[in-house]
Amino acid sequence: MNLTPNQAAIAVERNDCPKCEAPAGSPCRTRGGKTATTYRTARFILVPALREELDVLVPGMRHVQSVV
Repeated sequence: MNLTPNQAAIAVERNDCPKCEAPAGSPCRTRGGKTATTYRTARFILVPALREELDVLVPGMRHVQSVV
């Protein structure tokens, strides 16, 4: 991956998540509504630079964001 973790997160969060329905601009959520530790595969493969990755971690600074 040629993107830093923060750049990858920004790129992934440009899209709504088709799995957990997190809106654009927010990290993926667990079933309990907490911030997930990784983005859903269905969401990060929408970013061409990340399609080959096995998982994309949610940066720690996004773990404290509230649901919008």
